[in-house]
Amino acid sequence: MKFVTLGKYCTVRNGYAFSSDEFTNEGIPVIRISDVTETGATSDKAQRIKHDEKHERFSIKKNNILIAMSGATTGKFAKYLSDEKAYQNQRVGCFVIKDENQLDNDFLYYSLFELKKQIEKKAYGGAQPNISASDIENFTIPLPPLEEQKHIAAVLSKAEALIAERKQSIQLLDEYLKSTFLEMFGDPVKNEKGWEMKSGEEYLSKLTVGVVIKPASHYVEKGVIALRSLNIKPNRIDLTNLVYFAKESHQGSLAKSILKEGDVVFVRTGLTGTAAIIPKELDGCNCIDLIITRPKENILNQLYLVFFFNSDFGKRLVSEKEVGGIQKHFNIGAIKKLKIPIPSLQLQTQFAQIVEKTEALKAQYTAHLQELEQLYGALSQRAFRGG
Repeated sequence: MKFVTLGKYCTVRNGYAFSSDEFTNEGIPVIRISDVTETGATSDKAQRIKHDEKHERFSIKKNNILIAMSGATTGKFAKYLSDEKAYQNQRVGCFVIKDENQLDNDFLYYSLFELKKQIEKKAYGGAQPNISASDIENFTIPLPPLEEQKHIAAVLSKAEALIAERKQSIQLLDEYLKSTFLEMFGDPVKNEKGWEMKSGEEYLSKLTVGVVIKPASHYVEKGVIALRSLNIKPNRIDLTNLVYFAKESHQGSLAKSILKEGDVVFVRTGLTGTAAIIPKELDGCNCIDLIITRPKENILNQLYLVFFFNSDFGKRLVSEKEVGGIQKHFNIGAIKKLKIPIPSLQLQTQFAQIVEKTEALKAQYTAHLQELEQLYGALSQRAFRGG
């Protein structure tokens, strides 16, 4: 595969240092570093300036590729997606292709994903994140024939669109559950449906804290899984970054932290109040510094409890009960006293059935998303590294 120096086929044009005193509510948008985001650069929230002929050489149009060249987001790049012309502000770079018959703009855009780590390494080598136009132009990219460039860009664009579509589908399912919860139970803060309020002491049959230990003294390479706060995500258990206890200690000094299927665990320190249910496959595992609860079957459905605490209103209630200084934590005393609305068990069960069906569909979408991302990675590697 032929590799070429980027600067041979395009330049990175620096922006202009517009004065904030010149900004107005009308006129031509000025794209600043803060307008360059992962989802694209737009004029939606841009400052504006009156037209001046001297600024025309800094004009940008739709699909121009922009890059942040200093500050905390140095190296972030995006296409300009708005239809209206804009000006490029200082420290925003714009890729200007010298000959579009030799280098395709979309191919260049996808090439930059392959250069991303190199750009970041160069930019963050000093005290202040910064990269120059010449630094970027000195990087190399593969350069197949133009038609092949367009084909590669089209394939990656289609894969990228499918990934975005699947992410949106997952987000819509989350929104569906939120709206369904409010429709069935009303706003828990206002409690306009008049549900009985109960405290943790009333709706929980078990409430304790998992063992707090010095990790190095108990961890082993393989043994009994010990869940930590970083493994607890909203409504699910993340089985990456696991640690293990030896079976002997698990049965002895750590026995109080053994989890059973159906237990609901809460994060005590960190993302306080985040809740998840222990599934069948984790029955008998252990945990570290998590709040362990078991809802009373005749009062509370686990899925209702978990969804409630992971919701925006649940998070607000938890934040009001946090204690401590810099390192906030949520303790069992707070759950004992914290009252939440308890709808009829029949209605809770109906909601739980909806959640189970929705989460099953979400799991399918998530698996498909992972397949698409892997496919995108393989296509990209083959196109730009010859893998």
